[in-house]
Amino acid sequence: MTLRAVVLGCVLAACASAPLSFPAYYTAANSEHPQYPQARFIAGTGISSVSAEDAGARAKENVLLQISTRLESEISSFQLYTTKGETATSRVSVRSSFERADLIRLVDRASQGGTFYAYAVLDRAAADRELAAAMSADLTTFRAAAESAAMARAGQDTGAFETAATEAIRIRPRIDSAFIVRRAVTGQPAPEEPEYVSARNQLLATIEEARGRRVIGVVLKNAGGGQLADFAASAVRRLGLRPDSAGCAAREKKDLTDATQLDVSPEERCTEGSLGERCEVVVRLTAQACAGSLHGAGTIATVRGVHPSDREKARRSAWDKVTAQAVEAAVRDALKGTVLGGE
Repeated sequence: MTLRAVVLGCVLAACASAPLSFPAYYTAANSEHPQYPQARFIAGTGISSVSAEDAGARAKENVLLQISTRLESEISSFQLYTTKGETATSRVSVRSSFERADLIRLVDRASQGGTFYAYAVLDRAAADRELAAAMSADLTTFRAAAESAAMARAGQDTGAFETAATEAIRIRPRIDSAFIVRRAVTGQPAPEEPEYVSARNQLLATIEEARGRRVIGVVLKNAGGGQLADFAASAVRRLGLRPDSAGCAAREKKDLTDATQLDVSPEERCTEGSLGERCEVVVRLTAQACAGSLHGAGTIATVRGVHPSDREKARRSAWDKVTAQAVEAAVRDALKGTVLGGE
């Protein structure tokens, strides 16, 4: 054997026994794949001693974890950006989550000594296009509803305003959430976001202006007992609305646009039974916008009072169970269909 052959054999043996050199992006936190820069991709690595499939799953989970972490900060950032001038009554809780794990791809794999490695990425731009397409219908609906609400308010069409504004508010949380997810994916606001936020905040300002002018005429239909009228008026105030005692017929024509009549109709029935005197009370509430056809209803469930011999005590016992909390819940139900404050 020649000296050259011996040297070559030693080199080959050394190469065969030397451990593979893995790229830094598998193990170093601050290293990125040369083909998948962080500016364009969210990347995650997975390492497993179980299988290549497990390593791949871990890599994808790492990408999702990064997005979830980013979502937490983007929710706060988005709310600070969008709630300038927004009152507490018009704020809603926003929850966001990334539900397009199917867009995450495994782009690299390796193994050594029973350890498996995987590299997964999410293309920021491609994901944003998918997310934009998914929210497009909601965004179109919101724009149309917000424009209709503004026109109806300017034309003093209460019914059309309430219908359009309610539709816009119904889908607002979904749109807010979608923009937050897009921020978390791309690292910046979507191109459509500023226009949406402007329309959104203008709508909320219009709603607040309408709420400030809204008056609820609390009309007690029967004498009843307890503090029913006071409870109802207090419930209206807690909803951020202004109560009075005037019905629609008693108002001037110019005031009808922002007025709603809330009829409070208590019914009581007392009888003598096997346990003595028994009284039942039920309270029905109906709300009707003074201008337009919007209406709503609420009910305080039947309550009962019993006394062995005294009907008046049985009656008072029943009325004592008509609480402020029960009245407030019924008022909210009745106004839900007529004023935005009842949401």
